[in-house]
Amino acid sequence: MGRAARTSRNILAATALGAGAAGAGFAAQRRAVRRLQLRPDPFAGEPFGSLRGRPTPVRAQDGTRLYAEVDGDDDAKLAVVFSHGWTLTQDSWHFQRKALRGLGRLVFWDQRGHGRSEGGARDDYGLPRLAHDLHDVIEQTVPEGMPIVLVGHSMGGMTIMRFADEYPELFGDRVVAAGLVCTSSGELGAVTLGMPAAIARVTQRVLPRTLRAVGAGAPLIEKVRHLGREGSMLVEDLIAFGPEASPAAVAFAEQMMADTRMDALIDFFHSMITHDVISDCDILGRVETLIIGAEHDMLTPVGHSVKIARCVPSARLEVIAGAGHMAMMEKPGAVSDHLGDLVGRALMTANP
Repeated sequence: MGRAARTSRNILAATALGAGAAGAGFAAQRRAVRRLQLRPDPFAGEPFGSLRGRPTPVRAQDGTRLYAEVDGDDDAKLAVVFSHGWTLTQDSWHFQRKALRGLGRLVFWDQRGHGRSEGGARDDYGLPRLAHDLHDVIEQTVPEGMPIVLVGHSMGGMTIMRFADEYPELFGDRVVAAGLVCTSSGELGAVTLGMPAAIARVTQRVLPRTLRAVGAGAPLIEKVRHLGREGSMLVEDLIAFGPEASPAAVAFAEQMMADTRMDALIDFFHSMITHDVISDCDILGRVETLIIGAEHDMLTPVGHSVKIARCVPSARLEVIAGAGHMAMMEKPGAVSDHLGDLVGRALMTANP
């Protein structure tokens, strides 16, 4: 499964980059990997994935078993529920899990098809389903009446926005704050990944068809299989991280991606890029909202964070300098500080 997921991620990257990754020579690939490995690494030796909470199984509405963990007591004044991004797991919040312990009841869960969660029916891999999954996680991990802060990265942020649209009655009552990290409210199909406009337009036309072909097991898979893990790490470094990213963090993100079910990887990506409007974000205006963008984010560029902020005038917008899409793993101190401040303000709102 890991090899299949890694291969399909390489296909997406090769298509999005005009097939440049697929055509790279082996020697050039090894040199690039070597440069990545020699980059200064502030997180060398960091025990990514080692922080654990109390396993708390969740049963989704359609019967799918979702995996969640809880840190904190049942009588905490507030719960913080973290939703991770596409091809990641709850362990992508490694630094925030460490920094925010003690601020409340922290809930981490793996989206369906990711990490330790089951996949469910393939025809239900879409953003609306994730909103209902988040509802089930809340209902089964957060004690009744406890105020909630929702935090989401990338697809996890989209999950929160769709959740707000599906369950607006919970906002301003049970949900008191939301933190959106490197995410988008729509038009992801138009993201250029830094390519020239002409190439980007071609990519936008062919990528949905490519995804369908990959999902059907097309022979295209064999054309990029030789990229292997080293090539996959280069793709991760180039697209998902900023220029100063820790090699250890890149390697851990690549491992999470490799462990993602191939059908979830393909179909959720297709759902994200084919939704012109993920949410109008109107409901978020009812609660304390923090929007975090990143200077070098190529997957959900800063303009997408700005657009959400314009739709939620009361929101606070912060842009993390020097970081890419994986800001919470690249500049964890800055992201944790902003989220800690959000939780502090939520505590004052929920417990005046």
